[in-house]
Amino acid sequence: MSYGSQHIPTEIRQKRAERVVEITWDSGERFSYSMEYLRVRCPCAKCAGHTPEEAQLVDGKQDVTITAITPVGHYAVKLVFSDGHDSGLYSWETLFELGVNQNAIWESYLEELRLAGKRRKSNIIPIVPAS
Repeated sequence: MSYGSQHIPTEIRQKRAERVVEITWDSGERFSYSMEYLRVRCPCAKCAGHTPEEAQLVDGKQDVTITAITPVGHYAVKLVFSDGHDSGLYSWETLFELGVNQNAIWESYLEELRLAGKRRKSNIIPIVPAS
């Protein structure tokens, strides 16, 4: 049961050495998400805000890893990051959206950094094609 989700993961695999989480969906699609990407796009109220105006720009997370992935019911996972952040619940819909629109979302994040006068330590984009 998916509790309203149109997309259900069939496998969630963490690849620690590569710092990615790979998710295979019931549609056959597979996306790889860098741990940095998942951290900076955390959907919790502290990071994403209750409105777009309240959203925080999360930066400096290039070295973050995921220390735990815990199922939440039949609709989400809770990710615990090495920086101590653990309040985001990533619904299946959110994870699918982050996968499908990864390039556009990442480019938007880079633009947010630029406008805030910040930048990443490296220009390498951590988007990893699914294997």
